[in-house]
Amino acid sequence: MTDTRTDQAARAARVGRLAVTCLGASLALFTVTGLLGPSVVALTLPQRAAWRPPYWFDAHPAPWLVVMLALSGLAVGALGLYAGLRALSAGWTPAPRRLTALGVAGVTALTLVPPMASGDVLMYAAYGRIAARGGDPYLTAPAEYVLHGSDPVVTATERPWQTATSVYGPVGTWLQQAAAWLGGGSTHATVLGLQVTNSLAFVAVGLLAVRLAGLAPRARARAVLCVLSNPVLAWLVVAGAHNDAQAVVFAVAALVVVRRSPFVAGLLVGLGGAVKLTVGLYGLALLWALRRSPRAAAALCAGSLLTLVGTYVFAGPHVFDRVLAAPSFVSSGTPWRLLFGPLYLFVLPMPAARAVIAVASAVTTVLLAALLWRAVPTAVHAPVEGGTDMTADPTADPTPEAVRVAAVLCLAWVFTTQYSLPWYDLLAWAPLAGLVAGRLDSMVLARTAMMAAAYVPGRVVDLPAVVGFVTDRIRDTATPLVQIAILVWLVRWCLSRRDQPSAGDEVRMPPRTPRAGEALPTGRGAGSGSP
Repeated sequence: MTDTRTDQAARAARVGRLAVTCLGASLALFTVTGLLGPSVVALTLPQRAAWRPPYWFDAHPAPWLVVMLALSGLAVGALGLYAGLRALSAGWTPAPRRLTALGVAGVTALTLVPPMASGDVLMYAAYGRIAARGGDPYLTAPAEYVLHGSDPVVTATERPWQTATSVYGPVGTWLQQAAAWLGGGSTHATVLGLQVTNSLAFVAVGLLAVRLAGLAPRARARAVLCVLSNPVLAWLVVAGAHNDAQAVVFAVAALVVVRRSPFVAGLLVGLGGAVKLTVGLYGLALLWALRRSPRAAAALCAGSLLTLVGTYVFAGPHVFDRVLAAPSFVSSGTPWRLLFGPLYLFVLPMPAARAVIAVASAVTTVLLAALLWRAVPTAVHAPVEGGTDMTADPTADPTPEAVRVAAVLCLAWVFTTQYSLPWYDLLAWAPLAGLVAGRLDSMVLARTAMMAAAYVPGRVVDLPAVVGFVTDRIRDTATPLVQIAILVWLVRWCLSRRDQPSAGDEVRMPPRTPRAGEALPTGRGAGSGSP
């Protein structure tokens, strides 16, 4: 028996080392893609200053080369992450600090090269520039702004965002405005400010996820792998310079502090909602976890309303114009896209087809959330006893339940919403990192990796015929079909309710020494942290 366990541990260690190699190779492939300079994947940044990051060589790479580099990086990274999570379940015990160092190094490297795969950061820069010069990005689109005078930052906005006003909350706009002010009219400098802001927020999300995982080394290592050392997320959020991390960091911080102060947790959720309203899913999770204490729930709501109202009042009611229109869109790569096309081409006019898809999407989200509710594993971190007076039970800690419910709601939303982009998945990966390992990890990884591949490149650029044909088929045909298969897999798993972690998958918390005359609790939610 001892020899068998030793062999298993040795195999797990070998797989773990392979996983780390793949993670590093993936980050290196992404970095090389950016270093090659402007291409169909990497952005062109006007007003370049050679001494200032981001850096690149003007290699003028062929479109097929950078597309293959990015897709290879995603494939190697997804394989490495899968192997790492499996190795952890089999007994691999890596040092969480080393995995954290790998993740921070990867984030730093991707911050020092141009943004890739998406032109959204140029849109952020334009909105910030408009605000910094006294305009209103919620009323004035970049194309309309340049009609009144040329501006290099605003002019750099790529299609299709040239005619779009801002959809982001006031805190997001203030961060964009600060980057534009520091950039001083330089697109290169403004984008650097946005990259640094996004990267710092992403690192903070990763570190907060580790905090939610508790003290057990394997649980902390899993949390690092799920977020900070996750090369697929790094490609989407850091290399793409998307501002989702700026919203999620406030929401995850709210999960961390809710045990001590529901009011502060509410303030943080409100700040996150003032970047992107979708983090309100975390607010619902926190509210559910505090449902036994009207006082604590009221404090959470008061804090959220204070920051939401206090920030949105400066932007005015028109800040919601684009937000209210968003549910009518159907994004490429989602299963709904396969239904939407035939529906409006042969059955209904486009507005009616969009309305039907929106209703079907909302109903499906509720149904999937109900299924996930009974199947999603428990949080790794056991409740803290005697640390709060928020409920009638003096030993209650809402954090584990809030983490689990946040995972349920966010997973249901990203899997079924009709407008879903791959970088939205950070919303779900953060609470997932705080759950016990299980089959769900593989499903979420498959979903995120396939969606990421669908948006290589995610820019509206002219591609050679062959490259364009391949990338279009990945996005509009292969990805929706794979998403349907993953959704079926997920539903079957939920119905089977078989995701009870085995001894190898279970991540145990350190045992707590009982006080004099006290017996340790047993069962779900006990001090062992086992499900």
